[in-house]
Amino acid sequence: MTKKLIAIAALLSCLALTSCATTAPAKNPSFTTIAPTKPTPTPAEAATPAADGIVDTVYVQVFPGETFKAKHGCRCTLPDATQELFPAGTAVIFMKFTMTGEWKPSQGNQTSQDVTGTTLKGTQFDGRPEPTVLDTADGPSVAKTNGLAWLPSGLFRGQSTWTLPNDKERSFAAAWYLPAGVDCLLLTMDVPSEGQPLRLTVPLPASATNAANAGGE
Repeated sequence: MTKKLIAIAALLSCLALTSCATTAPAKNPSFTTIAPTKPTPTPAEAATPAADGIVDTVYVQVFPGETFKAKHGCRCTLPDATQELFPAGTAVIFMKFTMTGEWKPSQGNQTSQDVTGTTLKGTQFDGRPEPTVLDTADGPSVAKTNGLAWLPSGLFRGQSTWTLPNDKERSFAAAWYLPAGVDCLLLTMDVPSEGQPLRLTVPLPASATNAANAGGE
């Protein structure tokens, strides 16, 4: 009897060990999933202005654009001349201008700048005595195609006061007939509230100078 009890006890111990062995969870290797690295898209570099400057609170940038052939002449002549100065087919340089309001401490909480009456009068090509001539026939449609207003007056059309927000760009376009042999535009942008005009020398792109020299006056 005693031998039977011992045998039964041994058998129970064995079964208990077997049960523990079968119910113990198997150890699996631990892995950390790492998501593949995605390249961060790099924004395209902003276009660099050919010229920029500020008098007081209005920052201006100039971006020469495409050159195109005028479909219409300027219907203008030099004094004591009868020949049209810029006939149809003359090269025209298209330019984009941006203006940004710049706050200064003395303005307190002012959030915009007054640019009422801004003009480009007095602009000339370097080496030429006469003022530049705007292509008012074809220029406005080219500006519209590029999503831009024609001249500052077009940017603020219908507004008695022209207001430029601080730190926000507003853009417009202009286009001038190109005389032969020029390579720089002497820009005059007059913002009356600035107290004096901004004058910038704007180098023309090679496409413009080549077109002007090929076409002549």
